[in-house]
Amino acid sequence: MSCKKELIDFYQKRKKYIQKYLNENIDFTEVTDPCIDKKRDNPIMIIGEAPGKKEVEMHSPFVGKAGENLNYLINLSGFDRCGDFLITNAFPFRTFEDNKNRTPKANELKIGADLLEKEINIVKPSIILLLGNSAIKAFSYINKFKKVKNLKKCGVYEINGFKIGVCFHPSPLAFNRIDIRNDLEKFFKNLKNYL
Repeated sequence: MSCKKELIDFYQKRKKYIQKYLNENIDFTEVTDPCIDKKRDNPIMIIGEAPGKKEVEMHSPFVGKAGENLNYLINLSGFDRCGDFLITNAFPFRTFEDNKNRTPKANELKIGADLLEKEINIVKPSIILLLGNSAIKAFSYINKFKKVKNLKKCGVYEINGFKIGVCFHPSPLAFNRIDIRNDLEKFFKNLKNYL
């Protein structure tokens, strides 16, 4: 990936940026895709919600139960997780309450959106996949992507020159619903057709 150094520099600065605005109930342990140096140019960007406790322990996104489900879906797509996808989050750090994971609040997602816009400009992804409501909400805070919150899930849309995939989060709770699982499986099986 030609933007590797720029992306690493960006990741090193985002903690200080967030700390100017927020500090409470946030674990600032870095959680970044461990395969940055193996990415192809213009990778598929997956945006999840926020790292959880397991992700903080492993310093890597989507490594818990939702990560197992995501790996299954990526295998269906025929792409390689390490080389073809850059995995990131709507809010880059773990948010918690009483030491339990919590959904990022609106003000956290707005700050996350500022960072996502910068990250997208660096990565120049071939397609952006928004997994779940937090990713969709954060993305809608970026002016040129406001209408994303009104789009039907498990579809791909062209918005201001970007291909945006809107889908469900592969959390165990969602993945255990047969209708959501079927929609996710169909979406990832057809991913190559969207590029």
